[in-house]
Amino acid sequence: MLAYLVVMVVVVIVSSIASITRSSFIRYVMLSIAFLAMVLVPGLRDASVGTDTSNYVGYFERIRTFSDVARLGVETQEYGFWVLTWLVHFVSDQYVAYFITIAVIVIGCYQYVIVTYSRNITISFFLFFTSGVYTFFFNGARQGVACAIYALTIGPLLKHQISRYITLVLVASLFHKTAIGMLPIYFIFDRPNNLKGNMIIAVLGIVTSIFFQGIIGTASSVLDPRYSGYAAREASGGYFVVGLDVVFLAFFLFFKKHVVDYREEYDRYLNMLFFGTMIGIVSSLAGVDPSGFLRFAFYSSLSSVLLWPIVFRNMPERLPRFVVGFLFIFGFIILYTLETIRFSNLTSFRFNTSLGF
Repeated sequence: MLAYLVVMVVVVIVSSIASITRSSFIRYVMLSIAFLAMVLVPGLRDASVGTDTSNYVGYFERIRTFSDVARLGVETQEYGFWVLTWLVHFVSDQYVAYFITIAVIVIGCYQYVIVTYSRNITISFFLFFTSGVYTFFFNGARQGVACAIYALTIGPLLKHQISRYITLVLVASLFHKTAIGMLPIYFIFDRPNNLKGNMIIAVLGIVTSIFFQGIIGTASSVLDPRYSGYAAREASGGYFVVGLDVVFLAFFLFFKKHVVDYREEYDRYLNMLFFGTMIGIVSSLAGVDPSGFLRFAFYSSLSSVLLWPIVFRNMPERLPRFVVGFLFIFGFIILYTLETIRFSNLTSFRFNTSLGF
């Protein structure tokens, strides 16, 4: 746990310096330090860190030729990830190179979005860690890359560039097929947040929960037979995360009346959060494995990272900012600690044993 807290503190400090300095050189250096710190922790970790990490090491060791890529590509249609796995062997056969390459792609995409579109990069980097976005790809590497690439659609959404949005979704789907489901979601996200739009999302969620078995069956036959496990394996769990998402959604909906600055951005991010929360609610109502269907919500995970800075920009003057800020930091650090301890075998961090640390 200490490694995650240390890198979070380092990134928050250097991003604070980057946000207040008038020197473009110092800003570049600080953001480079943040990028390097965020890449090295997942890149230098041991294969024992993370529930699925050893599986990806196994893939990396098996994929040696382009025929291996073609075989897995035919099975999964996720050619992008397997081509990437194959290409890393031209640099090194050690899995540390594989982890670093994945981390560079994921962190590069997320950092670009935060630095470009956040109204306070320090708050956003803090939430990037404490909301669990940072550690997600430690396990689900394929979907982690897909989610990071999908995060780049924030720009096209704000600029109403549907062609760029479609292109990025298609690229993301080369790493995890679930991304293709985000194509029609453009028309839900790219609109003001209002009662009508929220009702549409809510109805879609209710209909999905009612016909969940049939939807998953269709997805299994069209996309991947493995998706049938999302419906077949009943498991309790995920309620803590879903419950928090519902509380945060209620807060952001209530706070919307106070938002004057950056209202259009706030609405788009709120639509994303509403959609992701409904995915969680559907998963809970359907009683399915939280590690399956609930993962679709991660495509909307960056929404709260971008919403909170707008909240602080529009906070009423009568509220004591120091007290609110303290409670905000304290609460999210507790949340970060609990989530990291409870999920995905991430707590006992170890460096790659082959590095001799």
